[in-house]
Amino acid sequence: MRVLITGVRGLLGTELFRQLQGRVETIGWGRSRRPEGWNPSVVYESVDITEGEPARSALERWRPQVVVHTAAMTDVDACETDPSLAWKVNADGTRRLAEICNSVDAFLISVSTDYVFGESIGRPYREEDSPDPVNKYGQSKLEAERCALEAARRVLVLRVSGLFGPARSNFVLGAMRRLREGQTVPVVTDQVNSPSYTVDLAEGICRLMDRFAADPLSAEPGGVLHGILHLANSGEANRLEVAEVIAEAVGAPKGLLQRTTWKQLGRPAQRPEYTALDCSRFERLTGSRLRTWQEAVRGFIQRESTP
Repeated sequence: MRVLITGVRGLLGTELFRQLQGRVETIGWGRSRRPEGWNPSVVYESVDITEGEPARSALERWRPQVVVHTAAMTDVDACETDPSLAWKVNADGTRRLAEICNSVDAFLISVSTDYVFGESIGRPYREEDSPDPVNKYGQSKLEAERCALEAARRVLVLRVSGLFGPARSNFVLGAMRRLREGQTVPVVTDQVNSPSYTVDLAEGICRLMDRFAADPLSAEPGGVLHGILHLANSGEANRLEVAEVIAEAVGAPKGLLQRTTWKQLGRPAQRPEYTALDCSRFERLTGSRLRTWQEAVRGFIQRESTP
Protein backbone atom coordinates (compact mmCIF):
# COMPACT_ATOMS: atom_id res chain seq x y z
CA MET A 1 0.00 0.00 0.00
CA ARG A 2 1.21 3.48 -0.84
CA VAL A 3 0.46 6.25 1.69
CA LEU A 4 0.97 9.98 1.16
CA ILE A 5 1.15 12.33 4.16
CA THR A 6 0.67 16.08 3.85
CA GLY A 7 2.24 18.28 6.52
CA VAL A 8 4.90 15.64 7.05
CA ARG A 9 7.07 18.02 9.09
CA GLY A 10 4.29 18.90 11.53
CA LEU A 11 3.64 17.55 15.00
CA LEU A 12 1.47 14.60 13.93
CA GLY A 13 2.79 14.18 10.39
CA THR A 14 6.36 13.64 11.59
CA GLU A 15 5.39 10.86 13.98
CA LEU A 16 3.05 9.14 11.54
CA PHE A 17 5.75 9.18 8.87
CA ARG A 18 8.22 7.65 11.35
CA GLN A 19 5.86 4.83 12.29
CA LEU A 20 5.01 3.97 8.69
CA GLN A 21 8.64 3.54 7.61
CA GLY A 22 9.25 -0.09 6.67
CA ARG A 23 5.54 -0.94 6.83
CA VAL A 24 4.23 0.67 3.65
CA GLU A 25 5.57 2.81 0.83
CA THR A 26 5.36 6.35 2.19
CA ILE A 27 5.57 9.75 0.51
CA GLY A 28 5.93 12.96 2.48
CA TRP A 29 4.68 16.40 1.43
CA GLY A 30 5.80 19.60 3.07
CA ARG A 31 5.73 23.28 2.09
CA SER A 32 9.48 23.79 2.56
CA ARG A 33 12.39 22.17 0.79
CA ARG A 34 13.68 18.70 1.70
CA PRO A 35 14.81 18.82 5.36
CA GLU A 36 18.50 18.57 6.08
CA GLY A 37 19.41 15.00 6.95
CA TRP A 38 16.31 13.53 5.31
CA ASN A 39 16.95 9.97 4.12
CA PRO A 40 17.62 10.38 0.38
CA SER A 41 15.96 7.03 -0.32
CA VAL A 42 12.65 8.26 1.16
CA VAL A 43 10.41 10.39 -1.04
CA TYR A 44 9.87 13.97 0.10
CA GLU A 45 8.26 16.61 -2.09
CA SER A 46 7.74 20.32 -1.54
CA VAL A 47 4.05 20.78 -2.36
CA ASP A 48 1.72 23.61 -1.34
CA ILE A 49 -1.82 22.24 -1.13
CA THR A 50 -3.25 25.70 -1.78
CA GLU A 51 -1.76 25.58 -5.27
CA GLY A 52 -4.15 23.30 -7.10
CA GLU A 53 -2.30 22.26 -10.26
CA PRO A 54 1.09 21.39 -8.71
CA ALA A 55 -0.70 19.36 -6.03
CA ARG A 56 -2.84 17.61 -8.64
CA SER A 57 0.17 16.79 -10.79
CA ALA A 58 2.11 15.37 -7.83
CA LEU A 59 -0.81 13.30 -6.54
CA GLU A 60 -1.66 11.94 -9.96
CA ARG A 61 1.98 10.96 -10.45
CA TRP A 62 2.11 8.94 -7.22
CA ARG A 63 -1.52 7.71 -7.11
CA PRO A 64 -1.47 6.62 -3.44
CA GLN A 65 -4.14 4.36 -1.99
CA VAL A 66 -4.36 6.51 1.17
CA VAL A 67 -3.75 10.22 1.75
CA VAL A 68 -3.44 11.38 5.36
CA HIS A 69 -3.98 15.13 5.41
CA THR A 70 -2.28 16.63 8.46
CA ALA A 71 -1.21 19.93 6.85
CA ALA A 72 -3.00 22.95 8.30
CA MET A 73 -2.61 26.45 9.65
CA THR A 74 -2.81 25.62 13.37
CA ASP A 75 -1.60 28.83 15.03
CA VAL A 76 -4.89 29.80 16.65
CA ASP A 77 -4.01 33.47 17.18
CA ALA A 78 -2.55 33.84 13.68
CA CYS A 79 -5.79 32.43 12.27
CA GLU A 80 -7.72 35.05 14.24
CA THR A 81 -5.63 37.95 12.92
CA ASP A 82 -5.49 36.62 9.33
CA PRO A 83 -8.73 34.68 8.77
CA SER A 84 -8.46 34.85 4.98
CA LEU A 85 -5.19 32.92 5.08
CA ALA A 86 -6.65 30.43 7.57
CA TRP A 87 -9.58 29.86 5.20
CA LYS A 88 -7.25 29.51 2.20
CA VAL A 89 -5.04 26.91 3.86
CA ASN A 90 -7.50 24.99 6.01
CA ALA A 91 -10.72 25.08 3.99
CA ASP A 92 -9.78 25.78 0.37
CA GLY A 93 -6.64 23.65 0.56
CA THR A 94 -8.61 20.73 1.94
CA ARG A 95 -11.26 21.03 -0.78
CA ARG A 96 -8.62 20.99 -3.52
CA LEU A 97 -6.92 17.97 -1.99
CA ALA A 98 -10.23 16.13 -1.55
CA GLU A 99 -11.17 16.73 -5.17
CA ILE A 100 -7.82 15.36 -6.35
CA CYS A 101 -8.14 12.33 -4.05
CA ASN A 102 -11.51 11.66 -5.59
CA SER A 103 -10.08 11.78 -9.09
CA VAL A 104 -7.37 9.18 -8.29
CA ASP A 105 -9.67 7.07 -6.08
CA ALA A 106 -7.56 7.59 -2.95
CA PHE A 107 -8.96 7.18 0.56
CA LEU A 108 -8.61 10.55 2.31
CA ILE A 109 -8.07 10.71 6.07
CA SER A 110 -8.44 14.41 6.82
CA VAL A 111 -7.24 15.41 10.28
CA SER A 112 -9.49 17.92 12.02
CA THR A 113 -9.66 19.34 15.54
CA ASP A 114 -11.64 19.47 18.76
CA TYR A 115 -11.78 23.26 18.20
CA VAL A 116 -14.87 22.77 16.03
CA PHE A 117 -16.60 22.58 19.43
CA GLY A 118 -16.75 25.22 22.14
CA GLU A 119 -19.05 25.29 25.16
CA SER A 120 -19.50 22.51 27.70
CA ILE A 121 -22.43 20.16 27.12
CA GLY A 122 -21.85 18.21 30.32
CA ARG A 123 -20.05 15.26 28.70
CA PRO A 124 -17.37 14.58 26.06
CA TYR A 125 -18.39 15.42 22.50
CA ARG A 126 -19.55 12.63 20.20
CA GLU A 127 -19.21 12.64 16.42
CA GLU A 128 -22.89 13.48 15.90
CA ASP A 129 -22.91 16.51 18.25
CA SER A 130 -23.40 19.90 16.61
CA PRO A 131 -20.18 21.93 16.20
CA ASP A 132 -20.00 25.45 17.64
CA PRO A 133 -16.52 26.94 17.04
CA VAL A 134 -15.69 30.11 18.96
CA ASN A 135 -12.72 31.31 16.88
CA LYS A 136 -11.55 31.64 13.26
CA TYR A 137 -9.31 28.58 13.50
CA GLY A 138 -12.22 26.39 14.55
CA GLN A 139 -14.46 27.91 11.89
CA SER A 140 -11.90 27.28 9.14
CA LYS A 141 -11.39 23.69 10.26
CA LEU A 142 -15.13 23.07 10.42
CA GLU A 143 -15.39 24.29 6.84
CA ALA A 144 -12.48 21.99 5.98
CA GLU A 145 -14.50 19.09 7.33
CA ARG A 146 -17.44 20.02 5.13
CA CYS A 147 -15.17 20.40 2.11
CA ALA A 148 -13.61 16.98 2.65
CA LEU A 149 -16.95 15.24 3.14
CA GLU A 150 -18.49 16.92 0.11
CA ALA A 151 -15.60 16.60 -2.34
CA ALA A 152 -14.21 13.12 -1.62
CA ARG A 153 -16.17 9.91 -1.98
CA ARG A 154 -13.93 7.81 0.29
CA VAL A 155 -13.17 10.05 3.26
CA LEU A 156 -12.73 9.92 7.00
CA VAL A 157 -12.58 13.16 9.00
CA LEU A 158 -10.50 12.47 12.09
CA ARG A 159 -10.91 14.90 14.98
CA VAL A 160 -7.99 15.02 17.42
CA SER A 161 -7.38 17.07 20.55
CA GLY A 162 -4.61 18.76 22.53
CA LEU A 163 -1.60 17.40 20.64
CA PHE A 164 1.80 17.02 22.26
CA GLY A 165 4.96 15.27 21.13
CA PRO A 166 8.62 15.83 20.30
CA ALA A 167 8.53 17.26 16.76
CA ARG A 168 7.26 20.80 17.32
CA SER A 169 6.71 23.23 20.19
CA ASN A 170 3.68 22.44 22.33
CA PHE A 171 2.54 22.93 25.91
CA VAL A 172 3.76 19.60 27.35
CA LEU A 173 7.20 19.84 25.78
CA GLY A 174 7.62 23.49 26.78
CA ALA A 175 6.40 22.95 30.35
CA MET A 176 8.66 19.93 30.80
CA ARG A 177 11.73 21.90 29.73
CA ARG A 178 10.91 24.95 31.86
CA LEU A 179 10.19 22.88 34.96
CA ARG A 180 13.45 20.98 34.59
CA GLU A 181 15.26 24.32 34.56
CA GLY A 182 13.40 25.53 37.64
CA GLN A 183 11.41 28.14 35.72
CA THR A 184 7.80 29.06 36.37
CA VAL A 185 5.11 27.88 33.98
CA PRO A 186 1.85 29.82 33.39
CA VAL A 187 -1.03 27.34 33.13
CA VAL A 188 -4.58 28.19 32.11
CA THR A 189 -7.42 26.69 34.09
CA ASP A 190 -10.38 27.72 31.93
CA GLN A 191 -10.06 25.23 29.07
CA VAL A 192 -10.65 21.46 29.16
CA ASN A 193 -9.79 19.05 26.34
CA SER A 194 -8.39 15.55 25.77
CA PRO A 195 -4.56 15.87 25.81
CA SER A 196 -3.18 13.50 23.19
CA TYR A 197 0.28 12.11 22.45
CA THR A 198 1.22 12.04 18.77
CA VAL A 199 2.80 8.60 19.16
CA ASP A 200 -0.54 7.18 20.31
CA LEU A 201 -2.52 9.07 17.67
CA ALA A 202 -0.22 7.80 14.91
CA GLU A 203 -0.64 4.25 16.18
CA GLY A 204 -4.40 4.73 16.09
CA ILE A 205 -4.26 6.01 12.50
CA CYS A 206 -2.16 2.99 11.54
CA ARG A 207 -4.87 0.72 12.94
CA LEU A 208 -7.45 2.51 10.81
CA MET A 209 -5.29 2.08 7.71
CA ASP A 210 -4.85 -1.61 8.52
CA ARG A 211 -8.63 -1.89 8.61
CA PHE A 212 -8.86 -0.17 5.24
CA ALA A 213 -6.18 -2.44 3.74
CA ALA A 214 -8.14 -5.48 4.87
CA ASP A 215 -11.45 -4.10 3.56
CA PRO A 216 -11.26 -1.13 1.14
CA LEU A 217 -15.05 -1.09 0.86
CA SER A 218 -15.18 0.06 4.49
CA ALA A 219 -14.23 3.57 3.28
CA GLU A 220 -17.12 3.81 0.84
CA PRO A 221 -20.19 5.91 1.79
CA GLY A 222 -22.07 4.02 4.47
CA GLY A 223 -18.96 2.05 5.49
CA VAL A 224 -17.46 2.04 8.96
CA LEU A 225 -14.46 4.13 7.83
CA HIS A 226 -16.56 6.83 6.21
CA GLY A 227 -17.64 10.07 7.88
CA ILE A 228 -16.36 11.55 11.15
CA LEU A 229 -14.36 9.83 13.87
CA HIS A 230 -12.90 11.06 17.16
CA LEU A 231 -9.43 9.96 18.25
CA ALA A 232 -7.69 11.07 21.45
CA ASN A 233 -6.07 9.73 24.58
CA SER A 234 -8.59 8.73 27.23
CA GLY A 235 -9.82 11.26 29.76
CA GLU A 236 -10.00 15.04 29.98
CA ALA A 237 -8.02 17.78 31.72
CA ASN A 238 -7.16 21.44 31.86
CA ARG A 239 -3.55 22.59 31.57
CA LEU A 240 -3.07 22.86 35.33
CA GLU A 241 -3.90 19.16 35.73
CA VAL A 242 -1.53 18.28 32.88
CA ALA A 243 1.23 20.46 34.33
CA GLU A 244 0.87 18.81 37.74
CA VAL A 245 1.54 15.41 36.16
CA ILE A 246 4.56 16.86 34.32
CA ALA A 247 5.93 18.42 37.52
CA GLU A 248 5.57 15.12 39.38
CA ALA A 249 7.28 13.21 36.55
CA VAL A 250 10.31 15.53 36.42
CA GLY A 251 10.53 16.04 40.19
CA ALA A 252 9.75 19.76 40.10
CA PRO A 253 7.81 21.63 42.82
CA LYS A 254 4.22 22.40 41.91
CA GLY A 255 4.78 25.89 43.25
CA LEU A 256 6.37 26.70 39.89
CA LEU A 257 2.94 26.42 38.27
CA GLN A 258 1.24 29.80 37.97
CA ARG A 259 -2.52 29.73 37.48
CA THR A 260 -3.99 32.02 34.86
CA THR A 261 -6.78 32.16 32.26
CA TRP A 262 -6.86 32.78 28.53
CA LYS A 263 -8.72 36.02 29.22
CA GLN A 264 -5.96 37.21 31.53
CA LEU A 265 -3.35 36.34 28.90
CA GLY A 266 -5.15 38.61 26.43
CA ARG A 267 -4.63 36.49 23.33
CA PRO A 268 -6.34 37.56 20.06
CA ALA A 269 -8.44 34.39 19.77
CA GLN A 270 -10.98 33.13 22.25
CA ARG A 271 -10.34 29.54 23.33
CA PRO A 272 -13.16 27.01 23.65
CA GLU A 273 -14.27 26.22 27.17
CA TYR A 274 -14.65 22.47 26.75
CA THR A 275 -13.70 20.17 23.87
CA ALA A 276 -13.06 16.72 25.36
CA LEU A 277 -13.79 13.97 22.84
CA ASP A 278 -15.77 10.75 23.19
CA CYS A 279 -13.77 8.08 21.31
CA SER A 280 -16.07 5.11 21.86
CA ARG A 281 -16.71 4.75 18.11
CA PHE A 282 -12.97 4.29 17.49
CA GLU A 283 -12.86 1.74 20.30
CA ARG A 284 -15.73 -0.26 18.78
CA LEU A 285 -14.20 -0.01 15.32
CA THR A 286 -10.69 -1.18 16.25
CA GLY A 287 -11.30 -3.16 19.43
CA SER A 288 -8.75 -0.97 21.23
CA ARG A 289 -8.52 2.34 23.02
CA LEU A 290 -5.71 4.81 23.52
CA ARG A 291 -4.16 4.92 26.99
CA THR A 292 -5.07 7.67 29.44
CA TRP A 293 -3.59 11.12 28.93
CA GLN A 294 -1.74 10.76 32.26
CA GLU A 295 -0.02 7.58 31.05
CA ALA A 296 0.74 9.25 27.73
CA VAL A 297 2.32 12.33 29.36
CA ARG A 298 4.49 10.14 31.60
CA GLY A 299 5.44 7.97 28.62
CA PHE A 300 6.44 11.03 26.61
CA ILE A 301 8.58 12.43 29.42
CA GLN A 302 10.25 9.07 29.95
CA ARG A 303 11.02 8.84 26.23
CA GLU A 304 12.44 12.37 26.18
CA SER A 305 14.58 11.55 29.23
CA THR A 306 16.15 8.47 27.67
CA PRO A 307 19.62 9.16 26.18
